Amino acid sequence: MSSRIVIDEVSVYHPEKVVNNQYYIEYFQKRGQDISRLLNALGRDNRYVADYERETTLTMAIEASKRVLKKSKLNGKDLDMMTFVSGTPEYFWPPNAVAVHHAVQGKADAIVYDMNVACVGMVVAVDQVSRNMLSNRFVKRALVVGSEQMHRYARKEEAVTYASFGDGACAMILEKTIDRDAGFIDSTYHVNTESVDKIVLPACGVSRMYENNVSDFEKRIHWQNVNNDNGFLFTVEMIEKLLERNHLTIQDVAAYCFSQLSRKNIFRVQEALNEDISKFPIVGTEYGYTGAASPFMALERAVAEGTVKRGDYVVFWSIGAGTSACALLCKY
Repeated sequence: MSSRIVIDEVSVYHPEKVVNNQYYIEYFQKRGQDISRLLNALGRDNRYVADYERETTLTMAIEASKRVLKKSKLNGKDLDMMTFVSGTPEYFWPPNAVAVHHAVQGKADAIVYDMNVACVGMVVAVDQVSRNMLSNRFVKRALVVGSEQMHRYARKEEAVTYASFGDGACAMILEKTIDRDAGFIDSTYHVNTESVDKIVLPACGVSRMYENNVSDFEKRIHWQNVNNDNGFLFTVEMIEKLLERNHLTIQDVAAYCFSQLSRKNIFRVQEALNEDISKFPIVGTEYGYTGAASPFMALERAVAEGTVKRGDYVVFWSIGAGTSACALLCKY
């Protein structure tokens, strides 16, 4: 039997502070805006917001990593690779993954690096790390941890970001095995650069961050609404392509763990595939939108609730600013 890369365990970390919809509804009402319909479409009830005096994407990633190691009954020296994923990293360098390695007391000969593919980052990381592990006989276990604090950088004048984003981290252990009929199977990608300038952080560009005439507003997230119709169409096409070339049908899939950006868009894909909504775990109602970490926070919830069990086929999908999208197929 050939080697397979399986998801051994997955753990979530979120801050303690919960902010519910009422705060944002009242906040924007004072500015003459009714955001109730927006929050309903996005699928928001609550979101967790970090204490920005003491919590960063790095501290959250470290906590999530320690939790998944404890859950897996492993320690840092059991890991041959560590990948930190974020669109809002605490540092450009040294790599945040090096700090995670330090915190979990990893071994000296580990592969350690950061990855940023915006909101699709963790799906891409699992794909790329899995392929690396399959080609490298010295890598048996890998940590992939995604952590986001997009809420920190949101413009308080713009509801689509400030009222939608939440802070959180998710970590998982990938393990190479020949003993289990499970693991990473395949992936598909789609890139459309029509909106390359529509969602940008920092809006001014890093090169202008320290110019005296650049306002705080210009340093935050620029989020321009884009036409989701094309994105909706190619999402369905990506999933159908992924299943067809692996001789599967939608009936074989137990769960679709998607980006939690928009509940409305999840419903649209569910209807297009004529699937049961119970196959689409939705956690953005509780966590807010947590960017790259969100599809695997959905997996963690589905596993905890028993809707995803060992041996089940799972499709992951997300899309990142620019835009680039990835769909991933695995057997949990």
